[in-house]
Amino acid sequence: MTAPTEPEPTTEAANALRPRLARSWSVTYPLIIGSLSTAALLLADTIILGWYGTEALATIGLVAPLFVFASALVLPWGTAVQILVARWHGAGEHDRVRGIIDVGLLFCLAVAAVFTAALFALSGTLVQLVGGGQAPDEATTVLRVLLTALPLTAVTAHYRGVFGGLEQTKITMRVALLVNVTNIPLDYVFVFGLDLGATGSAVGTVTATATGVAYIVWFARRRLNGDYPFWQRANLTGGRAVCARIWRIGWPDVAFAVLVYGADVALAAIVARVGETPLAGYRLMVSTVMLLWVVVFSHSSGIAILAGQRLGARDPAGALGYARSGALLMGALSVLIVLPALVAPGIYFRLFTPDQQVIAHAQAAAPVLLLVVPAMVVAMSLAGVLRAAGDTKGILYAGALSQLLLAVPVAWVAVQYLGWGLAGVYTGFAVGLLARALFTWLRFRRGQWRQEWEEDTSGKSST
Repeated sequence: MTAPTEPEPTTEAANALRPRLARSWSVTYPLIIGSLSTAALLLADTIILGWYGTEALATIGLVAPLFVFASALVLPWGTAVQILVARWHGAGEHDRVRGIIDVGLLFCLAVAAVFTAALFALSGTLVQLVGGGQAPDEATTVLRVLLTALPLTAVTAHYRGVFGGLEQTKITMRVALLVNVTNIPLDYVFVFGLDLGATGSAVGTVTATATGVAYIVWFARRRLNGDYPFWQRANLTGGRAVCARIWRIGWPDVAFAVLVYGADVALAAIVARVGETPLAGYRLMVSTVMLLWVVVFSHSSGIAILAGQRLGARDPAGALGYARSGALLMGALSVLIVLPALVAPGIYFRLFTPDQQVIAHAQAAAPVLLLVVPAMVVAMSLAGVLRAAGDTKGILYAGALSQLLLAVPVAWVAVQYLGWGLAGVYTGFAVGLLARALFTWLRFRRGQWRQEWEEDTSGKSST
């Protein structure tokens, strides 16, 4: 049986921070562990390949941003499902939840199939573009192996969205633990045992992802089928309208992903032109920022779930209350994540590789994290409210302006003309995040999200 939405605190306790912090944490901590699925896979790859060889580490440093970019093209559709399920669950509209479970899965799979085919055909060209014509020999093969995981990622994203909207986030944690327990030994066997290098790491990642998908599909049928029977003819009624709603919320997030993660690919390309050793150092910093992003994005998702339920119940004040509690938790954990890289960078980065030159490049860029953390907290806590209300266009505009106008140009100037190397790349990254925080705050203050929510709940918005 699905757990009903917990009642809001009484009027007397409505402004108390402690109950909101407790509920925010109960929803968010499984998301943090769940989001570690992708992060831990890439982190394990970094450590294993770092000890296998610098060339293999450089290969994954080149390919990983492309794979993250590809994943970002399918994940937002699951987020759109989550937003709708949370809002309808909060409003008690269970028939609509039942319909989106089937229709949303078909939608996510169809989108993933299109992107997988397109990126597979373009993989060789993409690798050479990012590598500046000097990409490692196995980079294209590694990317193509990883791309086979995209449809699997779409299935996982859909069911995570459904469970997240229903406030049942612990399944995400269970899937992540299963994937990681499967992936790490497989990586070691394929990389060192079979001496397949970066290609073996990619095979291990896809195999572990498939294991997680099998589990979440089985669990969904076991947990949800009683209240929301799967594959009933009635579930497909109005499927076109449901797809239209998913599209309306999801496409700005996909466009945002193209710009933001495309900018990350551009940053990797800038580093690749500096040399193999800085590219390997870039991979170490990416792993650190990725762990930070797991914390930040998970809290932002928790804010979107709880704020979405409160908006569905026509309680905007409650939605803002959960934005505040989520932001406090986000900031506290973010500081803990970056402390090792700031306080003891030499010891911290040696966990990934014994190459002192690679460590030196990463260590030079680490202080930029002092700017990255507050920018991420402001931008993503407010983005949680915007997503809950369906104002994903605001997030798109903030990301587009910050990445295109500032992050990549600043990084290019810092590397090419100031000679700052990897530190210059991350200076551009930090400037882009600070601008995104400002633009997101301005969008939030403008109040467009309230209009989006009011139009949707009144049935005026187009589907």
